[in-house]
Amino acid sequence: MHQRIQIISIGTLLVVALFVTLFVTRAPREFPLGASFQVHEGESLGSIGERLEEEHVINSALVFKAWVSMLGKDKKIGLGTYHLDMKLSMAGIIAKLTRLPDEPLLSVTIPEGFTTEEIAAAFHQGIPAISEAHFVQVVRDEQLDGYLFPSTYYPLPSSDEETIIEKMKAQFDKEYALHFTHAPYPKYVPTQQAVVTLASILEGEAKTNEDMRIVSGILQKRLASGMRLQVDVAPDTYKQTGLPVIPIANPGLTAIEAVFYPITTHYTYYLTGKDGKMHYATTYEEHKKNIAKYLR
Repeated sequence: MHQRIQIISIGTLLVVALFVTLFVTRAPREFPLGASFQVHEGESLGSIGERLEEEHVINSALVFKAWVSMLGKDKKIGLGTYHLDMKLSMAGIIAKLTRLPDEPLLSVTIPEGFTTEEIAAAFHQGIPAISEAHFVQVVRDEQLDGYLFPSTYYPLPSSDEETIIEKMKAQFDKEYALHFTHAPYPKYVPTQQAVVTLASILEGEAKTNEDMRIVSGILQKRLASGMRLQVDVAPDTYKQTGLPVIPIANPGLTAIEAVFYPITTHYTYYLTGKDGKMHYATTYEEHKKNIAKYLR
């Protein structure tokens, strides 16, 4: 009996040793020497492991995930690109991924309401190779003003204008589908383009969620009556009725939501006073009094 236990123990050790040799200490036969591997923002440990296995960098995604978790390094994998310039075992890959990437991702934050030109300047500041003029030209050619979603992005130093724009548009599509797919269009804002355009105006005209919804109600009332919008952030609205032809900026979720869910009031006019607060009026006479009181 004792001898049998010894045989089983030796067998178990041999299996463990073989397992360690195959999955931990030896690189895959098809290791992609000379290639690169990028860790994306928001990517899970499981996703990283699966891609490493698919690209033959490691032998087992399951073992990778378990080992990294056991070491407590699942939060220490850096975002960016790692160059696979030599064959590495799984231990070597884990050590590499938990050091600084060969090409770290940059962090560029785009606030709500930034114009396309301001977005181009922000990315140029982070990546000097980005051409502001080319960035703007691509957006205009693709008619994507208003569809560059405000968020924090993590581009590679090698990212070009088209890649960044595509990423921002994809984020817009994702957020819009998640929050507004089933929201009915307001009567006088009947298309996505109209929603984004009005939301871009709200970004410049109001700051808080409530004020955006109130101003949205006022402007939609003006659209319904055929009155000119007459908003300072879009001077053309003083000369013509309706919305501007294209969005004047790139709105965030709060402004878009305010278009779909305006607050209906008896107000027709509003202004932002020198005190930083919104002041509303029902009649033009009341509005003139607010101008005299809060702007002069």
